[in-house]
This record gives sequence, structure tokens and C-alpha cells, in this order.
Amino acid sequence: MSVRDLATGRQTQEDRAQFRAFISDDETRGVVDQVIRDLVIPHSAVHKGGIAGAIEFLSEHRSPRMLLVDLSQSDLPLSHINELAEVCEPGVTVVAVGDRNDVGLFRELMNSGVSDYLVKPITPALLQKSLLSTVDSETRARQTNKLGRLVVVVGARGGVGATTVATNTAHHVAEVRRRRVALVDFDLQFGTAALALDLEPSHGFSEALETASRIDSLYVERTMSRYSDTLFVLSAEEGLDEEIAIDPEAVDHLMHELRSKFHYVFVDTPRPFAGASAKLLREASDVVLVADPSLASMRDTLRICQWLPTINAACSVTLLMNRVGENRQGEIPPAEFEKGVGRKIDITMPFDARNVAGAVNVGQPLLSTSSSLCGAIAQLSEALCGLTSRPKKGLLAKVLGQRGR
Repeated sequence: MSVRDLATGRQTQEDRAQFRAFISDDETRGVVDQVIRDLVIPHSAVHKGGIAGAIEFLSEHRSPRMLLVDLSQSDLPLSHINELAEVCEPGVTVVAVGDRNDVGLFRELMNSGVSDYLVKPITPALLQKSLLSTVDSETRARQTNKLGRLVVVVGARGGVGATTVATNTAHHVAEVRRRRVALVDFDLQFGTAALALDLEPSHGFSEALETASRIDSLYVERTMSRYSDTLFVLSAEEGLDEEIAIDPEAVDHLMHELRSKFHYVFVDTPRPFAGASAKLLREASDVVLVADPSLASMRDTLRICQWLPTINAACSVTLLMNRVGENRQGEIPPAEFEKGVGRKIDITMPFDARNVAGAVNVGQPLLSTSSSLCGAIAQLSEALCGLTSRPKKGLLAKVLGQRGR
């Protein structure tokens, strides 16, 4: 977003406010109102209340492009900024005002990703200068900042249910955790992510992957299939004789555009792990490795677990055992499987053919059924959202100024 974008109110995303302010006192609200008039910023609003009000409001509504929050009534401003990060979308620019003239607080806020901090009382000229300089800084830093998490879901072998896991976990994070989620199916000929949600395949996905220059913000908005306000899907259904030459640069552009707009980007990628799949695994924040209790799966899980650290040592790897109980007499026991692959199984999903098949056939996620898999999906969702014992990396790694890795 440029200075011109702020002044003209050009919107690049659907139904999204350009600017919102949450201010606790009348004097500062008057200053903000004047700056909005001076800069002619449409799609803007000034709310009564400080950062607590912002957190409450944004937990139920879309985030604006730019957010002004008042820390004056906060006893723990850094904790409140962290809470704000949990409800804000990636790409939000945050400016804070407060009554504490504290250099230490200023540095902590800057380190947390807040773009600027102004001490009350503020003047229209000071606020206007801050907003415009912040917009310019955001434009220059766009290539490295404010990216959502990239979650790559892969199967240790074919038929272990990786697509079921990817689709239903993305749905759970979007609908239950209320995060903005993009689900991308990179199986361009046989992918079933859109089918599982009763959506049509995206138009132009494959063509864009062949030409990096076609991918921009407008392309993303027009191409993705909308399941709900928080879940969007990108998929294809190409002909069986189509040869698709994926441009590695196009994959980079696509992931950057998606991660700048969504809290989480779930990618269901097929094997073999070459080309686009390898590139995605190298850039992943999280890898969910789906296996079943078979000898072939144990062998390939070991190989993948040994290979992943050589290409992406920073990612978190979750080992999910699926289809447990499908063939009880022929299954490898969990302890033996863990010994064979050299690590613990993180999540176990029981075999539930009836509910899974029924949900897929009518294009419904498992959350709408009584499937016993729902508990495992919720467990994976909580792990990816940092609601379990997994450590969080940085105060605002997902939202306000640090890369979500």
C-alpha cells in the first residue's frame, strides 16, 4: 500500500476497511478525525475504547489495512499487543499511542512489530506524518514482513489420507479458531480438496503456475474459491494429457501473496518430492507428515524424517498416524513403528471409513459429522495454532512484523 493508496482509499481486498482507530479519550479522537478528513481516507472508523476494544472487535470482524490503538488504559501493553496479534490478519500495519514516555517501552513495541509509537498529547501534523511514513515503510518491507504460516501436509505414501487431514484441519483452523486460511491443492490433475468441500476447481490456477508474472494480489482474489469468510481454496482439475510446466518463481510469488493475506496457508502437495513439492517443503513453517501403520509407510516415514532436516532444519514436523484400526492384525504396533522411524508419533487418527466417505460424498467437512476423527483434527489444529505445549516463536511472528517461521 502506497501513500496514494492511503489517501485515495483504494481497496485491494474484499470488504476490508482501510483504517480503524480505537482511542480512549475525546481529545485524541478529535485529532484522529481531523487527520482522516485531511488525508481524505474513506472506509475508515474511529471507535471509543483502547486496545482491549480493538481485540474484542477484531476477533469478530476483518482487520483493516492500518490500525491505530490506544495503550493508555493498558497495565500490560506488550501482553495486549501479543493478544492483538492473535486476532489480526497478516499484513496489518499497527501504530500505537499512549501516555508513557518510556524509551524502553518504545523499543519493546518496535521489536514486537508495531510500526510507530506516539506519546500523548498528539497533534494532527504528528499523526499524519507517522501514518504516511509508516505506509512507505510497509511498502519497502513487504518482501520480508508480515507473513502467515505455511503448513505443508504430505503423505508418507499414497492413500494414507493426507488430503483428508489437510482439508479438515484447514477447515477447523478457519471455522473454530477463526483464522483466515488458504487451502492449496497442488495435485493439479487428481486433487480432491475442493471436491471435499463441495467447491468448483479454481479457474486459471495451472496457467498462473506456468507464468510468475500473472500472480499478484488481484489474481489471488479472483482465482480462489470461497468456502466461508475465513476459508478459501485454490485447486485445479486439469486434463489427464496436460503437461504443466510449473515455474519455481511462480510458486514463490503465489506463496508470498497468500502468506501476506492469510494467517495460515495449508498446502496439500503430492509426491514425488521434487520441483514444486520440494520448494514448498523448503519454505514450510510446519510439515504434517501423514502415515499409516504399514511396513511401507514406516520405511518411507524414516526416509522423509531423515531428509527434511537437510532441506529445512527450522520447520516443525508433526507425525500423524492415520487409519489406525483398519487392519488390526496386520498393523505395526505404535511402539515398533516409533522405534523404526526414530521418533514419537504425535497424533493418532482412528480408522472411520463410514463417516469419512459419507462426508466426502456430500462435500462436507468432518466437523459437521460425529466422526471419531474430529478429536485428532482438533488436536492438530491446536498444535499448529500454538495452543498446546509447542513453543511460540516471537511475540508477533504471524502478524505484525516478523516472518512466521
